[in-house]
Amino acid sequence: MKPILLFDIDGTLLHVKKNFLHEIIHQILTEFELSDISLRNRSFAGRTDKDIFSELIEEFSHTRGLYSSVSARYIKLMTENLSAEYVDMIEGVREAIDFARIHNIPVGLCTGNYREVAYAKVGAVGLNKVFAFGGFGCDHHDRNHLPGLASMEYKKRYNQPAESNQFIVIGDTPNDVRCAHHFGAKAVAVTTGGFNKTQLRKHQPDLILDSLSSPKKWLFQLTKANQT
Repeated sequence: MKPILLFDIDGTLLHVKKNFLHEIIHQILTEFELSDISLRNRSFAGRTDKDIFSELIEEFSHTRGLYSSVSARYIKLMTENLSAEYVDMIEGVREAIDFARIHNIPVGLCTGNYREVAYAKVGAVGLNKVFAFGGFGCDHHDRNHLPGLASMEYKKRYNQPAESNQFIVIGDTPNDVRCAHHFGAKAVAVTTGGFNKTQLRKHQPDLILDSLSSPKKWLFQLTKANQT
């Protein structure tokens, strides 16, 4: 069976510069009079945008019902202002994507980002029209459901079935590993985000990489494991 790759975005494919992201968030909090919300000591790694914004808004009882407006404003600001100068592609990503393309290996997204924001981010690093399907943070607040949603989009896009064990979820957080195993997919954890090998190993990914370079080597390890 040919593998199907599902990539997380932030910390796996690319990094959005923190100053840019903080400015966007600060503008939204100010516009909606949510500026008292503290973003310090909060972990957003591996979470969905839907979960993050719902949490921030629900802390203030008088702001209930604002979710749709706040999320729409965030999407608009991100898609209109994000450009290559604010995004850095992670080393090894281009090699992995090119290898998949040459060998006709399908690639999709499995990301907590809203769909529009996800495509704005990958587009900013020149990966336009690379990812034809995916599971996104706008569709469910729980990341565990995203690989299944990506699988449904894959089947619709290519009009063919796919087993869960064909999918390989590639991400940089424990939540990426968790959602892969919940779905029955393989999990590749990369140390290019905020977690090191020791932290990631506790969650038992099928493979831990420091880089997505040499995709032939690490994909062979995973596909060979599927055949044993």
